[in-house]
Amino acid sequence: MIFYLTLFIWIIIDILSKNLAFIYLQNKINIFWDFLYLKFILNPWIAFGIEIYPILLKIITISLIILIFYYYKNEKKNIKKTKLLDFSFWLILAWAIWNAIERILNSNVIDFIWVKYFSIFNLADSFITIWAILYIYILYKNNK
Repeated sequence: MIFYLTLFIWIIIDILSKNLAFIYLQNKINIFWDFLYLKFILNPWIAFGIEIYPILLKIITISLIILIFYYYKNEKKNIKKTKLLDFSFWLILAWAIWNAIERILNSNVIDFIWVKYFSIFNLADSFITIWAILYIYILYKNNK
């Protein structure tokens, strides 16, 4: 139950952040020197601005989600599981699915956090990254 409540709250925050970005971030706002900005961008590309044909990107996105789920389902017998490990996996998968839904329905995702010389991303991307790092750390710590 906590998982669903947490996921619901973070999806609402993601939706609100993207709507606020659409309303208030049409012009670039400098947050940290000449390095970190907030700006509304409709991003049709994959991570780090890599250009891929839209239909191919949708196929890759769905395939990656299926592969992630398949990996976890088949490897869980070889992994020392904890509730936090399961929780982090399901949040990673949920955020990936959420981004996929947005990409499939709109042919892009809304990004608004721009790190100069690196990438532009959104809260869902950040959550995927944070939970993936936590997942890898827990795997490393529990299966030494």
